[in-house]
Amino acid sequence: MKKWLLIVDGGATKTACALVHAESGDIPYSTSTKGSNYQAIGVESATAILQGLLANIKTFLQKFPRSQIAVATFALAGIDSPKDHKTVTAIVHKALAAAQLQIDTLIIENDAEATLLGVTAGQAGALLIAGTGAIAYAYDGQQIVRAGGWGHRAGDEGSGYWLGQEVIRAIFKMEDGRGQPTLLKDAVYRSLGIQDITELAEWLFQPSYTNAQLAKMGSFVAKAVEQEDACAIHISQQAAHELALLASAVVKKIGYQNGPFSLYCNGGAIKHNPLILKTFSEQIALTYPQISITLCQHQPITYLIERTKRAYDCL
Repeated sequence: MKKWLLIVDGGATKTACALVHAESGDIPYSTSTKGSNYQAIGVESATAILQGLLANIKTFLQKFPRSQIAVATFALAGIDSPKDHKTVTAIVHKALAAAQLQIDTLIIENDAEATLLGVTAGQAGALLIAGTGAIAYAYDGQQIVRAGGWGHRAGDEGSGYWLGQEVIRAIFKMEDGRGQPTLLKDAVYRSLGIQDITELAEWLFQPSYTNAQLAKMGSFVAKAVEQEDACAIHISQQAAHELALLASAVVKKIGYQNGPFSLYCNGGAIKHNPLILKTFSEQIALTYPQISITLCQHQPITYLIERTKRAYDCL
């Protein structure tokens, strides 16, 4: 009988899915679709997205009549409280039932927490993710602590969404005469195909607007920094400061004093903006000189596969 590992990585912007052969590690099936954070799109939409992914998994597994999904990890954004976990668990079970998939061992975790356990291989360490949102986790070998990740309405400072928000604010200030000129205006206007500030205001409040669309605006900051745009440089430095505060918070929570310790960083907001990474690294080094900062080189689902393999090996 073939044994499989199923991994679903559901973020705010994208949901990735992979089916891994438990023994060989081969990945014969992988796919992705839009984001499945129920806090952003609602329970029904999140359920529909997972149902679609799992239906395709079911179809694929029909090629292997004697198959068994030994471990499935659903690493999903939006699990920030026991209530969230209950809601997401119900979503996952409904999607599994609709697809008629049987899972021997089911893991449902916050996506960042699951990634932490994968990237550190179960060892002590910390993970900062600055993607559409921003969250940090740390693990001391016994307990897992977190900071941030409370959503765009509460903060998510330093995230892609926050960067996009700062870009839009800078443009409105510029057009009003309240702020300095910035190259970010032309980048955003070209992206949206608009001509003036009133059209930008209309775009922000159109029914089809999503947080992911605003987070995309944050990607223009790095290019503007290369062109020595003062506004983009200020936004990047402030983002780095906020992310340093976030990472420091979880390091403090696990009682870190001194000694070698690994801090992993992932997410487009920090990976694709060299000034943010440089400033962030400098600020961490000032307070914690023995913490080594490593930029994650793989897609998050790679680390989730490792987390799932470890769970399978412990069965």
